Parts: sequence; structure tokens; C-alpha cells
Amino acid sequence: MKIGEIVVAGCAAAVAACGFVSVRRLKRALREAAARLAAYGAESAVLSYGRMTYVDRMPVDENLGDKKPSDEGSGDKKLEGKELYGKAPSGKRPGEKAAVEALLSVHGLYGGYDQAFENVESFSSRYRIIAPSRFGYLGSSVKGEGTPREQAEAYAELLDRLEIERAFVLGASAGGTSAIRFALDFPERTKGLILYCSAAPWNERPARIPRLMGPPPIVNRDLPMWLAFPLYRRVYGMGADVVRGMLPLSRRKEGAALDARITNRDMAVRFEEYPIEELRVPVLLLHARDDRVAPFEAPAGQVEGSLHRYPNLEKKIFETGGHFMAGHSEEIDAAVLDFIERHE
Repeated sequence: MKIGEIVVAGCAAAVAACGFVSVRRLKRALREAAARLAAYGAESAVLSYGRMTYVDRMPVDENLGDKKPSDEGSGDKKLEGKELYGKAPSGKRPGEKAAVEALLSVHGLYGGYDQAFENVESFSSRYRIIAPSRFGYLGSSVKGEGTPREQAEAYAELLDRLEIERAFVLGASAGGTSAIRFALDFPERTKGLILYCSAAPWNERPARIPRLMGPPPIVNRDLPMWLAFPLYRRVYGMGADVVRGMLPLSRRKEGAALDARITNRDMAVRFEEYPIEELRVPVLLLHARDDRVAPFEAPAGQVEGSLHRYPNLEKKIFETGGHFMAGHSEEIDAAVLDFIERHE
């Protein structure tokens, strides 16, 4: 065998060995992801259009100990009408102020009820957390075309089923679009809007709108994303473990494709239907200037340029931290707690 052939054969063997190791690691990560999701005790509500999976977590009460409403049954139980985990208390009587504030958490790309809950977990000892999976994620059905307006309608219906009249709404990343839509369409049910590294409205209708605003469908699968993530994380400035939180993509790919095709384009495509100047609710915006996923500054991003459009805006902008605003958790928690306490 010639030296060149030996080198080629050696390289091929090395690539095969690396691929074998990567697949083994992926299989282990998928098993861990399945166990992690099962631990949430997620529930399902059959709404007028289909199924929505969610986590409903009340603050730990000294009378309940560590027991939560969702502990009454096991994960992914199907519930219809007002049979939701035995009609957990809403925390108020008619005419009374709610004893427990509700925080509706709307997750971003490659998320689900797990990401939605984790985004606000630090507030779970104080507030009732409602963390639904958006359309196409972790078992949630898609209503109609899956537009942000239809997503907002689904959140309202879920709150009806849970007997929650009003809530604070937190929209993270791609989830910010439907959170903004909810605040515009249901101001009477929105105590405050919190935009967490969120997608931003445009200042004017763009001349050109891409057909896709998100990852191509080919990477919305476990193995391609697992193999491509080292490059993906360098481009977008993410931690190495972020990919584990995306798994399994087999249960998130429909939602990811919907985000790229519909959700992420909606504030541009339907620009006139997002009159941000007419928002009647208080808004808290949290963002980092070095965010590479939802860029802060023009021309890549719309965040900074759209700040003037919010009539009742409070903001906290960090110089560093990336998309997850790493290193600022204490400041973020303090800002959110202060915002909720002043507007509850």
C-alpha cells in the first residue's frame, strides 16, 4: 500500500472512530434528556384546537411541603375541561386580590415547557409559574397556521382553564413575539410584559424579508445538531451544554420549523399589526449588547432602534453576557422582582 493510501485510510478510520464516539455520546445525552423531561411532571390540556403541554408550579407552601399540584399524577396526563389536576386553587376569591401572582413564561427556539420553566425557576418560590410548550414543541398541537396571534389565543385559553384571570408574561428570545402579541391582544389580562433577550419589533416594514428566519430544517434533528453544535456555539457565543437542553429535537423540530417560517418573521411580515406605541401594559426589557442571536444594535438587530416605540418601558441593558446574559442573574432577578412588586 502506498503512503498516500495509508494516510487516507488512517484519516477515514479516525473520522469513523470520532463519529462512533459522537453517536454514543448522543445516545447517552438523549437518555438523560428523557429522564430530565419526565421529572417535570408536565401536564396536558385539551384546548379547543388541540393539545397543549405545560408545567404549572405553585410556590412551595409550608402546608404542602415540597408537594406541588402536578405531583397528584404523573407526567403527560391528559386533562380536559376544568379537571386540571383537581382544579388547583387560583389563589384568589371573586373580588379579592390574588394571593399568588402568576407568571406565564414563553420559551424560545428549541424550547418547550422545560426551557420555559428554567427561564423563571428562580422565581418559583414566590410566584405561580405557568410554563407551556409553544406550538410544535414537546407535544403541543398547532392551531391554524401557528401564527403568534394564534399562539396568544392559546395562552389565553390555557389561563382560562387554569382559572387565572391576569398574569405577568415573560417572553424569551423567539417567544418574545407571541408574548408581545398577547400583551397587544389581551391587555386586560397582562399585568406586565417582561422581554428577556427577546425578539424585537421593527421600526418600519423591511424592504426585504427572508423566507426563513432561523436554522434550516436539516439541523432540526438530533444527530446533525449534535455534530454541528461546536460550530453553532462559536458563531452564536453559547455554552457547550446548551445543545443538551435542545434534546430530543425529534419532539421540538416542528416548533423550530414553525419559528423559522412564521414566528420569527411575523413582526416584519405583519408590521402594521404590531402597534407597539399602543401597548397599554408596563414593559421591562432585559438584553445584552453582545447578544449574537437577537442582536441589540442595527443593522443586524432591532432592539436598540425600537426602544422608543414602547410607551411605558423600563430597561436594563448589559454590556456583556451574550444571549443568555450570563453573569447577570442576580441583577436580572432583582429587576424582575422589583418590576412585579410595583405592578402587581
